[in-house]
Amino acid sequence: MPDYVPALKAHMGDWQYYVTVMKLGKIARECRLAEEIHANQSLDELIQRAIQDRVQKEMVPYLLNEHQRFYGALVVAVYGGDPEFSPVRVEEHELIDDKDRHSYGFGLLRFDGSQIYYALDGQHRLKSIQEAIIKDPDLASEEISVIILKHEQTKEGLERTRRLFSTLNRRAKPTTSGMNIAIDEDDSIAIVSRRLVKENKTLQGLVLSNLGSKQISPSKSHDPYITTLAAFYETNEILLSAYNGGLEIDKNFKQFRPSNDDLDSYYIFLEEIWMLLLEHCSDFEPVLTGKKNPGDIRKCTDVDGDLILDDVGKPIPGGNIFARPIGQFIIAEVIKLALIQGKSLEDTIQAIMDNITMDINKSPWVRVIWNPSTQRIMGTKSERQLLALIISHSLGLKIKQKIRDLKQKYRDRVEDQTAPLLPTISWPGNPTLTSDEGETID
Repeated sequence: MPDYVPALKAHMGDWQYYVTVMKLGKIARECRLAEEIHANQSLDELIQRAIQDRVQKEMVPYLLNEHQRFYGALVVAVYGGDPEFSPVRVEEHELIDDKDRHSYGFGLLRFDGSQIYYALDGQHRLKSIQEAIIKDPDLASEEISVIILKHEQTKEGLERTRRLFSTLNRRAKPTTSGMNIAIDEDDSIAIVSRRLVKENKTLQGLVLSNLGSKQISPSKSHDPYITTLAAFYETNEILLSAYNGGLEIDKNFKQFRPSNDDLDSYYIFLEEIWMLLLEHCSDFEPVLTGKKNPGDIRKCTDVDGDLILDDVGKPIPGGNIFARPIGQFIIAEVIKLALIQGKSLEDTIQAIMDNITMDINKSPWVRVIWNPSTQRIMGTKSERQLLALIISHSLGLKIKQKIRDLKQKYRDRVEDQTAPLLPTISWPGNPTLTSDEGETID
């Protein structure tokens, strides 16, 4: 039975193609994964396994649950069907502005019914459509745009189509994490982070809204900031996981937008934490009043607060750890643990800021995440976690680590086998001031 598809005829390079719209049900029934261009069945099975995890966990739930769902166009190759394009003459229509109106590529693409489609680009989308329709047949009536290319069943045609498949998939670039934070309207952390930077005047001036690195560089252009948008997002993710006694943040949490009331609550929660941290952190008063830039407090000063200069008269890097993203990550981990264990937010922040030095050239920071010789940040997430555990232990929080092992890790890291951990801090959240060093606190 002939099949007529309304289409726009176009070309690019040496490809002729057609742009059309199809029902999801038709695509699910008639379009295959690109097994025909692979060398053997086992390779196709490998591709199917590779896409299945994301399809099941992210894309099918998206189609089933998101009312504002939308997919970009599928690129499909078609073979068989004896396709024939018949242009529809619209040359006299006043809205058509084309010098060569007889070549205007709008018309009907006719197949004899024996055609087979397979996806060159959009295999995850195709698979998710097929599986979502099984769970919700009403989706079959929705539509998606489709770009159709004719595939020749010859050796040369197979090589040509395989090359296009490779090009579309190998050269496609996913959006960067920074771009996702800037535009995502489903991820609560991205939404609230953007809102904090937009609406809170203090944070607006301290967060560098670029889409690149998480790091703050020593360059003058970064002097006004304490963090970047990407690092701000990461810190907020740590903090938000402590919301209301503990919030599970997984792919589903980031994929589905919550209610506006929930977003407002997350915003209030995170804003309070940031304002308390900035209020209680040493050195930040002149930053908040506009007398200094954060870059000024990322430099070494003497007891009088004057900059210490090197042999050529340049300020020596150092200063406040909290004026750098890595310090914010570590302190956020401690706050998260304290809140999950039911401690007061304000008491926790005050205990940290009043008792843990923020001077990056002093313990516990120096030689763990700060190299005093090169005057650069060093270490990985394991060093961040080590410092979070050391500070948490000093606050009397329960940690999943034997204290003697924690002490040994710290000593190995700083290359000093006599180095002590931080002293125990007396504060309202620490009812016991002594602990057996061999005990595992969990």
